[in-house]
Amino acid sequence: MKMPVYLVRCMAIIAVVAIPVMAMSAEKCPKGDAPIDSEDVRAAHGCLAAHKLHAACAWGSSGDAFLSEPVLDKCEAGFLPHLTAAQKRIYEARRARCSDRYPTDQNLGTIQIYKFSMCAEDLAATYFKAAAKGRLRQTPRWRVPHISD
Repeated sequence: MKMPVYLVRCMAIIAVVAIPVMAMSAEKCPKGDAPIDSEDVRAAHGCLAAHKLHAACAWGSSGDAFLSEPVLDKCEAGFLPHLTAAQKRIYEARRARCSDRYPTDQNLGTIQIYKFSMCAEDLAATYFKAAAKGRLRQTPRWRVPHISD
């Protein structure tokens, strides 16, 4: 028996979106299949724990932008006040590189919003780690991460 075309297309879309997101997170989401929300991320103890939680429970869609906000707030609170004006410009320029690599355009789909969010979080977590180790005199080493589909 032949499967209807619309069913095959639906299965293909689910595979393209869901499988890479599940494979990307090495950690399992503590809530299992239940979705997390921004309050779960806010409840995480510190920047790195919030980033790890979001990475493990990411949706792989535009909804991740809402989960990134509390992660970025936690991380940036740990280093932004300690940056010089020149370092802040470098941080913003690097964040713009995330936007350049993962542009959030309606024609490119919501996966790009997810990728941009994770890139921005990776940058903030890198700066946070450097600040925690007292290494903000120099600009932390960082490269735009490759975030796969």
